[in-house]
Amino acid sequence: MNKFTDAVKCVVALTLFAIVLSPVAGHAQDADPASENRALAKAFESAWNAHDMGEPFRKLLTEDVDWVDVIGGHGSGREKIVQNHIRLHEGNFKDSVLTVTSINVALIKPDIAVVHADWTMRGDRDIDGTPRGPREGLLTWVTVKDGDTWKIRASHNTNKNHPADRTGA
Repeated sequence: MNKFTDAVKCVVALTLFAIVLSPVAGHAQDADPASENRALAKAFESAWNAHDMGEPFRKLLTEDVDWVDVIGGHGSGREKIVQNHIRLHEGNFKDSVLTVTSINVALIKPDIAVVHADWTMRGDRDIDGTPRGPREGLLTWVTVKDGDTWKIRASHNTNKNHPADRTGA
């Protein structure tokens, strides 16, 4: 009976040990990629609305990021993209408010995802300074896991047309 009691105590102790360590082990390996990419989209929204497109925006991008803006302009490289966004937020977008309304994440591989983030915006201006009306759009990102952090590797932004304006699919 004593050997049986010792065996039960050992099993209970090992089980408790596994339960206590499992959150630590799970956290060290990987958090949920979908949740982390949703947090990335919300961090983008926060940087945009703070109009701080320096370090808060920079840390969301890979060094070799590829970017297509809402009017079809294309650029590559983190510093070029950051500097362009800083310039835009000193001008046309200085009073803009971006709201991410939905986020869809699809993993391609454990460390690569496609993210679609629907957004609305108000308070921005055309190039000539004319206030724009509220609008909607869609960001499509390819994100990659860089160490422990998900970052934007490629971005394509587009305005959504109103249904009456749609001519395609």
